[in-house]
Amino acid sequence: MSPFATIIIPTFNQDQYLGYALDSVLAQTDSSWEAIVVNDGSTDNTAAIIDAYAARDSRIRAVHKENGGVASALNRGLSDARGRWVHWLSSDDMFEPNKLAINRRWIEKVPACNFFFSYFTLLTEATGNRERRQLWGPLPSPEYQILGLFYRNYISGISICVNRAAWEKIGFFNEELYYAQDYDQWLRLLSRNQATFIPEWTVISRNHADQGSESFPDACYFDTAKAGIGFINSHSFPQLVPWVDLNNTESAVEAISSAFDIACDRSSFLYSLGVHSALVFRVLEWVFSEKYREYLYGPQVRARVSEMALRDSDDSDWSWMWRQLAVLLADGVDAFLYSPTDPLDLGCKLYRSRLLCKSPALPPVSDYLTRFMNVEVSVELPPGAGNARIVFFVFEQTKTLSAFIDVAEHLINFGYRPIILIEGHSVGVPENKERIRVPILRAKAHDKNSLPWLGEFELGVALPSLKIPVWAGAKQKIDWDEHAAVEINLHRILSSQTRDMQNSRRPVIFLERVLWGGGAERVIYNIVSYLNRQRYRPIVLTMFDEHCKGPKLPADVEVINVLRELFAESHANKAPDNIVVSESLNTIRSLLRRLRFLYHCLSPEFRRRIGIGQQLLKIRTLYSSFMTDAHKSNVIETESLSIGVSAPTSSILDLDFISAMAHHNPAATGLIKAIEKFGDNCIAVTAMEEAAVTAWLAQAAQRFPYIASLHTYESLCLPTIYPVTSRCKAEKWLLSSACKDAKSVVFPSKGCAADLAENFQVNGASIKTIWNPVDCANIRQKSFCEIEAVTGWVKANKKFRMVHVGRLDSQKNHELLLRTCTELIRRGRDFSLAIVGEGGERSAIELQIREQELQEYVFLSGEQINPFPWMAAADVLVLTSHFEAFALVLVEAMACGAAVISVDCPTGPAEVLDSGQYGILVANGDCGALASAVELLMNDDSLKAQFVEAGYLRAEVFDVKNVIPQWESLIDGVN
Repeated sequence: MSPFATIIIPTFNQDQYLGYALDSVLAQTDSSWEAIVVNDGSTDNTAAIIDAYAARDSRIRAVHKENGGVASALNRGLSDARGRWVHWLSSDDMFEPNKLAINRRWIEKVPACNFFFSYFTLLTEATGNRERRQLWGPLPSPEYQILGLFYRNYISGISICVNRAAWEKIGFFNEELYYAQDYDQWLRLLSRNQATFIPEWTVISRNHADQGSESFPDACYFDTAKAGIGFINSHSFPQLVPWVDLNNTESAVEAISSAFDIACDRSSFLYSLGVHSALVFRVLEWVFSEKYREYLYGPQVRARVSEMALRDSDDSDWSWMWRQLAVLLADGVDAFLYSPTDPLDLGCKLYRSRLLCKSPALPPVSDYLTRFMNVEVSVELPPGAGNARIVFFVFEQTKTLSAFIDVAEHLINFGYRPIILIEGHSVGVPENKERIRVPILRAKAHDKNSLPWLGEFELGVALPSLKIPVWAGAKQKIDWDEHAAVEINLHRILSSQTRDMQNSRRPVIFLERVLWGGGAERVIYNIVSYLNRQRYRPIVLTMFDEHCKGPKLPADVEVINVLRELFAESHANKAPDNIVVSESLNTIRSLLRRLRFLYHCLSPEFRRRIGIGQQLLKIRTLYSSFMTDAHKSNVIETESLSIGVSAPTSSILDLDFISAMAHHNPAATGLIKAIEKFGDNCIAVTAMEEAAVTAWLAQAAQRFPYIASLHTYESLCLPTIYPVTSRCKAEKWLLSSACKDAKSVVFPSKGCAADLAENFQVNGASIKTIWNPVDCANIRQKSFCEIEAVTGWVKANKKFRMVHVGRLDSQKNHELLLRTCTELIRRGRDFSLAIVGEGGERSAIELQIREQELQEYVFLSGEQINPFPWMAAADVLVLTSHFEAFALVLVEAMACGAAVISVDCPTGPAEVLDSGQYGILVANGDCGALASAVELLMNDDSLKAQFVEAGYLRAEVFDVKNVIPQWESLIDGVN
């Protein structure tokens, strides 16, 4: 008569624990059992112990075999099993005395079940403590037992009780797995048998230093991932959820959600060997295999993938994987064919990645690949290796596709992360390619809807005749030479990514007030990000501390705060006052020289009118007040001035240079110290007025070329920055001098350039117009983000939606915007206006909204780190500013897919919109005309759509990849 239970006990060199295990079997209250103890080639006293126990009790059978691993020992025991129910006991663990009795009770309780498992008690060998543990991982609902194993192995192997007939149907343990043979077996068993959990403690798991999971813990995780990937490769999505009725819509939605919950958790065991798309691909295969499924579940799948693609914007493999998936789903999927994931390729990729970053976690990967996957790994990557993300763009070119695959496969061996992006679905993989490691994605169109999902990547590769669209965030681009050898193409790709060229690259210093603030900082951010790293070394210097947060600059960009640099050095030398005073003297002395030169060039009448002689006396007094005896002995005496004028009358306005100097001098002094680090070949690009003046003042101590980049209509802007007339005049003179000394002055619009030439007496020949660059790919990608407030706005307002984005200050002319809203209401129009931004005029704007009773139509959303979803959700963006140097927000709105309406203020909007070709321009200050323009788009959806499509094309003109060559040419022209 066959026994109720077969207990298989594999053992190898554990004679110190084996007796405890066998005693726990002998102590079972249910006596209908057999124990098959498999000695897997032990060299200690194990064999003698087994034979002694077998002689003592005939229910114990001894099997002695050569060493073959745990899986082979278990399989030997299974082949000899006679009991109806199979149990497993590791030789260093123990059964509770009522283990079999509990199993029998639950079998009677759930007679249809073939698989049971339970809680366990953890015995810590070092301390002797026993802790009643629950499970290794969370217990999933019965329908999702297989999916739950992809997250954690929640089944304690020694707690199982499995019907032997059910086991025989799915086969024995996989002997190619060294640590996850049990995990693989549970997956296969659960594919045909829904398990029942016993909420009782039936076994004792011993934790000690000699067990495999402790001696090589990482290998357990690697092996588990290998087994999980192998299972997914051989099972469709319905087979991963065999107990779910996928014909029921509600059940299918829940199953997809459950699969994504695990796929979207980076800590899932499934990713222990590196990130991959296997589980997601199985879901996609099922959803997009039939049109009705795509209709029902496609939006759910896209939403989850989009969420993950936008959640992380770093350069990790995890982020890169989700962004590729988002591209794949962007324009719809005609069909999807699952491609198996190779655990070996995954492990090698993980090894190369850790080798590149010199990770301390490298040895476990190396050991696992060598010992358990029979791969010999190199301790060094070849010269030129890197981890750049590289996208090969294929436009229906089958021959090129084959060549691209060859090079991309080669690049993988160097640690790079290439993908091949095919436009359209008619291109197939070349027939001679049996096994391809490089991801191949297909998008219906390489356009604004698909490419932005990729986010930033280091390199784009395409045929010379094909231009990579600006909607792809490629930092660099090279043309493919299809006639060159693979090695030549490879060399070109690698050399374009090499960053170890510090001595050969020209330092380009970008001086700005703060790292992130408004439009000027966004311009610098884009230029710095896309500047050619083969030729330039970008450095960012800031003058003041941050007042808001923005995106991080590329990792290779050094950022220095000039004041901190100054005071840090001063503190190190323990003479801060002397250093600061010394540099201040140099700067003030330089200003004196410049004023003296101006003084002698002017007629006596004009000197009296502007009071320049009085200013010279003031600055000389300031200079003298700084001078100590030590300084006076080392400074050349200032030449005497025969001013010959009396103090100016009360009607003459002073130029308040003293206040201006007190403001600018610390930053100028810090710049002097900071710029000494970068050699004689450096060039500076200054952003906005203060930075230009700072660079000019720093010339007192060290000459260096600089380009002044200004971003506003200066004659209108300066009085708002400096409302005190005397200070404004001084700042105007300083800015004029700084611009005259600059190698070039760059403005984003021709109107601003003309203003500087006319009102600041700067030579027009030195003024250049370069449109402000925008990163279309980045803006478009950010516009895809789901923001709760925006979603709520859209759901609550099916009516016409308008948005205004900008600082809440007088320049933006919110008063005109609100008067226009009142006019629209008077005309009987229904709309919703979101005002995005923050500033000093908030209270005044809120008051106007209340006074004009606009609360139901207008709301203030406050400052938004990411304003682009607001633009994308709006029917139209409205700009009402008194003046705009460029109107960057118009370009951003067009990239987001919003139509735009702007007043024709000085000076940028007309240039951006090409006098109304790409958006509606109305007379500045005319709320009636502005209201009529809004009504025009309200009444004509086709016209609005035309402006949206035209806006996309116009935004491409301003893309950073089109603008950056102009900056590089300008920099190259400065010696």
